[in-house]
Amino acid sequence: MDIATARGIAHYSHAGQRTRFGNPLTEHVERVAIAVPRHARSVAYLHDVLEHSPTTITELLDQGLTPLEQAALALLTCEPSESYELHVLRIAHAPGAAGSLARAVKLADLEDHLSEAPAVPGAPPYAWARRHIEFARDHRGERTLAAAPAA
Repeated sequence: MDIATARGIAHYSHAGQRTRFGNPLTEHVERVAIAVPRHARSVAYLHDVLEHSPTTITELLDQGLTPLEQAALALLTCEPSESYELHVLRIAHAPGAAGSLARAVKLADLEDHLSEAPAVPGAPPYAWARRHIEFARDHRGERTLAAAPAA
């Protein structure tokens, strides 16, 4: 999907939403997108859309979501019956290009959460999740390239 299209979808899908820390969700999404390599940016913009908005996968497919991006978003979307820990392990151990793409986005997501509030009571175990995903990435020989600085 075109990056500008993904960004627009993220902004209308998350309009008015706040993070658990009280900040606009769109600001979080922007920081995650900036932190990933260009090839992962569309997925980064959309990483919370299916879980936290009424936007559907059909709408995303109609706007140009690719099969690889769809598979990565499926990994990044926590299922209602899935614990946070199981969700993280599913991303960490996912095979192929979709797993690699999801890990790159999830690491940026976790870094942003940890920088926003490293130890808030009741927050998911972000540091634990980062360790597991980093280990899986390193074990697979994946290297996340640094994102280009914002223009």
